[in-house]
Amino acid sequence: MHGVMHVGWVPDEAGRYRGQMAVLVKPNGPLGTAYMAAIWPFRHMIVYPLAIRQIGRAWRTPPAGPGGSARMAPA
Repeated sequence: MHGVMHVGWVPDEAGRYRGQMAVLVKPNGPLGTAYMAAIWPFRHMIVYPLAIRQIGRAWRTPPAGPGGSARMAPA
């Protein structure tokens, strides 16, 4: 298996931002193809939604400690 995941913020129609994730997976051979078919429902119904929610919570939570953060929250 070879895989790449990209997570980013994209503007929506209301002028705000939303998280968007893209995943590219390339199976190697017939065993990899069978494996990808077997785990497809698990990835799309459990793994990806949980990952996006966790990233969103981390983005909205202010960092602990002195000095704060230079990160700008989406408007």
